[in-house]
Formats: sequence, C-alpha cells, structure tokens
Amino acid sequence: MVLEVKNLSKQIRGKQILSDISFSLGKGEVLALIGPNGAGKTTTIKCIINAIKKDEGEVILFGKPFANEVKTRIAVVPEDRKVFRNFTAADYRSLWQSLYPAWNDQFFKDFVVKYNFNLNQKVESYSIGQRTLFLLGLALSSGTDLLLLDELTQHLDPTIRNEVIHLINQYARLGNSLLVSSHEIFELEEYATAFAIIKNGKVLYTDSIDDAKQKHRIIRRGESFKEGEVIGMIHDDILLKTSDDIGMYPKLNQIVVGYLQGKSADLILAEDLKEN
Repeated sequence: MVLEVKNLSKQIRGKQILSDISFSLGKGEVLALIGPNGAGKTTTIKCIINAIKKDEGEVILFGKPFANEVKTRIAVVPEDRKVFRNFTAADYRSLWQSLYPAWNDQFFKDFVVKYNFNLNQKVESYSIGQRTLFLLGLALSSGTDLLLLDELTQHLDPTIRNEVIHLINQYARLGNSLLVSSHEIFELEEYATAFAIIKNGKVLYTDSIDDAKQKHRIIRRGESFKEGEVIGMIHDDILLKTSDDIGMYPKLNQIVVGYLQGKSADLILAEDLKEN
C-alpha cells in the first residue's frame, strides 16, 4: 500500500474532529475522500503529512511511519490555497525544482504555456481559480508517487475542471497514487477508483467503486427484501446493502448520498419489510 490510515483520531481545542478514521490507498489508485464541508477531510490530510499532530492512530506511507525522507515523494495542493508573499511563478518553479528530485520541467513549461501563466507575476495576485490551477501544475510536475489534493476542482470553471480531471487520470495511469478530497459527489466517477465517505469526523464507508456497487442495491420504497441492511433514502428509493439480486445497481453518487443521509425514523420502519 502507498498510504494506510489506521484508527486516526484528533481533537482541536477540546472538540473531536476525527474519530477512528481508517482507509487505504494502493499504487495507481485514486481515492476520493468524500464528505460535506467541515466533515474532517482537511484535518485528515494535515495529519497524513504531519502538518498537525495526530492524537491517536497510525499513518503508514510507503510501508513505513511518516518520516522526513518521504516528503520528496509527496506533493500537496492545500484547501486554503495559501502562497508565499512576493513569490512569482518563476520563484515557485525554482523552489519546487529544488525540493523534488523527479521534477518534470518540460511538463511544467507546457502547463504554463497552455494556461497562459506569466512566470514573472506574483502568485498571490492570481484569482483563487488561477491559484488552484497553478498549484496543481506544480504538483503534477513534481514527479512524486503520491499527490494529496484538497477540494481540487473547487473554484475552477467547467472547461478547466474537465481538463484537470483528465490530468489526474493521466497521472494515475503512470502508476502514481492520488488522494482527492471533495464534496462534489457527481464528478467522482470521472476520476476515482476508490472512496471513503466521511461525516462528523468518522468514516461511514470505504471501498473500491466497483466492489461498492456490487454490494449495494437501489429498491423502491415499500419493496420487500430477504437479506440486507437499509442504509439510507435517495428520493423515493432506498439504498440497501445486500447480496440479494434485487432492485438496481446504484451509481456512486447514490451510495454516497445514502450513507450521508443515514437512517431516518421511517427508514428504520422500512426494515420491517425484510422477509423472514
């Protein structure tokens, strides 16, 4: 495994932010960390890179606990998009080139030309969308084995967003791994191979996309079933975790919504439809 997060917990100022978080990411995989704003996605990423200290649990990177020597194998696009004051794009290029031995300067040059970045312009003057795109360009040029991308497509216009997803897929096809946090559930199947649903600092469900679809079904409200667990409601349908060949296979966004919605009182009653 490239990344293993085991039973990760974190409190900040007395508030429990993460509780027993666990998931894993293999070589060449793209794992989407999915959840609403405030779910704990950014805190999880900060704990992975040791930007903040975890209270409990383990973070295993490339088979070992986090150590300084793995920093050259990881690149991050942070959620806050903070940049150094008075740093130009050329300054960033020089800095990242010095930090990452596998830096791909030709890719960076092509990226800068394609998206019309002025290397002499200060990055702090960029719009939030330009800053997001520029930081992604740095990350993709780093040549690292693992990218951590926090709310990557946020603030990007639709055309560039589609190009960014294509670049993510290209990077993964080279055998690299990516952890992408997002609350945009309808774009996930365009790039992710696996996912972890996080809410209120807890992982509700994690799996590969293909396996998750095999393990769940969408049934109509009121439809009976022999075996399974009612997960949540999607409009007038119910998401059911089951091995029974009933209903329809769900889309990924339906699985995510079902787990995030959880069981309401009427869904608990729906379990009475289970056949004995």
